Amino acid sequence: MREESELTKDDPYPTHTQGKRPNRSQVYSVRLSAEEQARVQSVADAKHLPASTLVRSWILERLDQESA
Repeated sequence: MREESELTKDDPYPTHTQGKRPNRSQVYSVRLSAEEQARVQSVADAKHLPASTLVRSWILERLDQESA
């Protein structure tokens, strides 16, 4: 469900509905080596996702695991 949400995040809402996207205003800065960044980008490219979307999904998945 999360993947579908990310893929359609810029699509307009259907005309008969209203809604809001979650407020994602907090930004975290993470330092990665050039090799680590390249690995993240490679995985993101293979999944046809922006790297930031991939990393956010990994963080949210881990948070789900930690709260289980």
